Amino acid sequence: MGLLSDPEYGSMRFIKVLKRIHYPLCFLFYIGAIVWFFLLANREFNNETYFSENALLPGLVTNEFYGEQAAKQFYNEFLLELEDKYEDTDEMPVPWLVGKMSQLHLEVYTHNFTLNYPLGQGQVFKGTNVYGILRAARTSSLEALVLTAPYRPLSSHQKGTAAGIALMLAFAQFARPKKYWAKDIIFLVTEHEQLGMQAWLEAYHGLQSDSGTFYTNLGSFYDPSASIFSTKKSRSKRFEWWSDHSKCLNPGTLKGRSGSIQAAINLEFHTPKIKYVEVKVEGLNGQLPNLDLVNLVHKLCVKSGIHHSYKNSYAWLRNRNMDAWVDGIWTMLGMMSAQIAGVPNGNHGLFHRFGIEAVTLEGRDTDDPSGTPPRTAHLTPANFYRLGNALESIFRSLNNLLERFHQSYFFYLLAATDRFISIGQYMPSLCLLCGALLIRALSLWVTIQKDEELEKKKEKDTDTNAKDTDAVKDTEIEKDTEIVKDSDAEEKPEGLRRRVKFTEKKDTEKIKDSVGKKERLEEVSVVSIGANYFLVHLIGYGVMNSPILFSYIGAKYFDKPSEVSVYYGLLCMSVLIAVTAPLLLKLFRSRPINRDELTIINILLLIEMSTACLCVGMHNISLGLCLSVLYTPLGLLVDVGGEGRWSKFITTLKRLVCLLLQPLIAVTLAMMLYSRVLFPEEGIMGAVGRGRDAAMQGVMFAIVDSLIYGNWLFNVVTAVLLPTWIISWQILCTSVTV
Repeated sequence: MGLLSDPEYGSMRFIKVLKRIHYPLCFLFYIGAIVWFFLLANREFNNETYFSENALLPGLVTNEFYGEQAAKQFYNEFLLELEDKYEDTDEMPVPWLVGKMSQLHLEVYTHNFTLNYPLGQGQVFKGTNVYGILRAARTSSLEALVLTAPYRPLSSHQKGTAAGIALMLAFAQFARPKKYWAKDIIFLVTEHEQLGMQAWLEAYHGLQSDSGTFYTNLGSFYDPSASIFSTKKSRSKRFEWWSDHSKCLNPGTLKGRSGSIQAAINLEFHTPKIKYVEVKVEGLNGQLPNLDLVNLVHKLCVKSGIHHSYKNSYAWLRNRNMDAWVDGIWTMLGMMSAQIAGVPNGNHGLFHRFGIEAVTLEGRDTDDPSGTPPRTAHLTPANFYRLGNALESIFRSLNNLLERFHQSYFFYLLAATDRFISIGQYMPSLCLLCGALLIRALSLWVTIQKDEELEKKKEKDTDTNAKDTDAVKDTEIEKDTEIVKDSDAEEKPEGLRRRVKFTEKKDTEKIKDSVGKKERLEEVSVVSIGANYFLVHLIGYGVMNSPILFSYIGAKYFDKPSEVSVYYGLLCMSVLIAVTAPLLLKLFRSRPINRDELTIINILLLIEMSTACLCVGMHNISLGLCLSVLYTPLGLLVDVGGEGRWSKFITTLKRLVCLLLQPLIAVTLAMMLYSRVLFPEEGIMGAVGRGRDAAMQGVMFAIVDSLIYGNWLFNVVTAVLLPTWIISWQILCTSVTV
């Protein structure tokens, strides 16, 4: 940057070439990133999975599981219990579970938790978890493994988990008399799906509601004890709803604990016989388990004769390379679509934030609503015996671990059950997209430096021309005087005078133009630019904290549910921001903004967009890549508008594109198009209404997940993405004359 700012290097050919070809170069970077990403699905560009942790010793044990009949008995008894006593209620059969675990001679405990729904205006939900601990005979409870299953009532719209709970109890009965366990095994049944798992993990790790780190660990936007609403005045009834938000999830306390949890397996089996096992790996905020654990599950499923898949991918059934390539592309896109939202697709996803590797095993049939992989009708069903053998092999391999998973990959993409793409292979796509933004920023910076250099050069030329003009004037006057003396003609001196006046006028205009440009550069206000950036990001922070206020206003004054109040509140705020954002550039100014100031704001915008996408992609590649693909074109299109009919028309088109990429509008339009694809029989207005309702629910889920689980999708969109969009809108809506 120093070389580019040095006037001695300002006329380098590199700078001239950069200014000429930066748009085609950015376009090539954008296309190259997309092409590179799709090439990664080809077997020539990805890798075959392998084990990095030799201590696992997968498949080197003789299976001894003989609990198929016990699993069937537990399954039948559990269904009878539910049909007799819990058919018309959503409560979990806690006494039955406690009794069965006690009969297996486990240390049985119950765990109670409470959720004060953050946007429900006083709604309270309570739940109970049941868990039993099998103490290892060879150690003193320093390490543990977890086998868990969620409880789903008969009235649930999801597939039941009765078979998974029965298999868990049968495995506990099998493992109880064994003496080779070096780690405790915790058998856990959670109520309310992920909410019960979140509460149990918070309680297990000592994150109580009265601790100082409770709010930040749950991903809340602020600590109410330090908020401006925690003063004495806020204790009045007017702000009671705000201060009560501090008690979002009370995880309670655990009466029994084990050691440090190293791995967890979550079971979601609905029937004793299934066609294949779907392995789920996506966790909270796009986190993934260690690749060794994923490979271990797939390897031992093969050993146990269980058909397995990932995102309905059956790479081992493919024969032709083109089929494998297309299948790999769809597998990668399926994985990225699950990661973008940051919502875990199973109870396993909440273990990752505590450094615990976990996966979910879901049983699926041929006509599963989640999708049908190829040739499932020809697959041999898996029963309790095969599933128990696979479960035994997995836990005995995990029992061999000498330390936590650390050697294999934590950042990867899966192209098949046996093919993976490491972070070093997929990061070039993201770097190319961010590089296009940085090249555009560099081109704008060079343009500003070049203008300054030309002005200095013009000043030098003006001084030299002035001296030469004076000398020419003296010489010409002397010659003209001699000519006048020799001849009586009077026209020539008058022509010479007119020529001298024209030269003086031209030099004066050059000097004024140079002085005007110099004054324009000197008038660039860093304070005004910084104040605008601060206000824009402050608006984003306000939007991030606004859902609680919108929910309260909608419930109190309009009697509307939270999702409607929050959605329309955010929509009204988006309209207000679009109208008032261009006016923010006029604050703290005593003169109109000029082109150089707007160009500097554009440079800062490009740098912020590229940095934000790169930082997000380092943690969640799917979200970072999605944001880069959508907003890199916007960053390249945004520039300072010019005068003229065509320039105004092009600027209007850019404003339209910018409006369509406003986060809330983009989500709503995407849901409408998706509804149109899923329900083509409905009319356009039906798709619009269905898409609007889906957008309401999606926004509401993102906010609630952020408050309860710590999902930072809503935080990133409002605090990072929205300010960059506001600055883009400011640049496109601001006209300059100089």
